[in-house]
Amino acid sequence: MSPAHVGTIAGPLDVAALAQQVEALFGRFRPSAVAERRCHERLALPIPVRLTPLDHAGRPLAEQAITVVGRDISPRGLSFFHEETLTYRRAIIEVDHPELGQFSAEVDIRWCRFARRGWYESGGRLLGVVSRDGTRSPERFSESVA
Repeated sequence: MSPAHVGTIAGPLDVAALAQQVEALFGRFRPSAVAERRCHERLALPIPVRLTPLDHAGRPLAEQAITVVGRDISPRGLSFFHEETLTYRRAIIEVDHPELGQFSAEVDIRWCRFARRGWYESGGRLLGVVSRDGTRSPERFSESVA
């Protein structure tokens, strides 16, 4: 089973929904990240973000969820700070902020490095929208974005 098809899938894929959520987040949160070589604009995201790991079958491990601090986000990925090393690669990220609203997506964590003073920085690709009932899109979002 490919990682893109892990978990319970309900309904047709709506790739545009993730892009719309990220764009809406961009519109609600004004401070922009520094311009750089990446193709997509990144936006600073200095707020608490809930990170829930997924097991090998794609099921959320709610008892292992942690709160991390967002660093930045783009239509294809995000990065964040955390205090412990991560033992998993796939996770659900959730933003629930009074001014920014709610946002949930599956992420493939691709890198981690020690930052300083006991903090780690990790980042990865956003794979697809996660709905309120926990269902995820069956196709990799990042491959759909030009």
